[in-house]
Amino acid sequence: MNKFGIIIIVATVLILGGGAYLLAKPAKPIDIPQGEANVYEYFWGNGCPHCEVVQDFLDSWDKKDTINLKKYEVWYDKTNAKIMEARYNSCSKKPQGQMSVPFLITPKGECLVGDEPIIELFKSL
Repeated sequence: MNKFGIIIIVATVLILGGGAYLLAKPAKPIDIPQGEANVYEYFWGNGCPHCEVVQDFLDSWDKKDTINLKKYEVWYDKTNAKIMEARYNSCSKKPQGQMSVPFLITPKGECLVGDEPIIELFKSL
């Protein structure tokens, strides 16, 4: 084998080894903030039609300024998605179906998924 072939093999091994090292590196842990007292946490996805229904309701709801609502976009923000996953896993009574948006957790820890249950809860306040 000529020197050029050996150089190509060594370079290929180094590149593949470096790529494997970078991919195997553990992900930096995300610090999940604790839920705040008297805060409704609302998780939504940009482009989600059901989330848009909830937002339309909130925009026209006359009591929107009477509650403390913290919103998290989760489809394009990985940190917010991890926060949502942690909140969903903390629900004592999981909502029917699977974790999805729109998702709301109340200050009392009640978990709701879907536009209709979330809007009905807000209407009852």
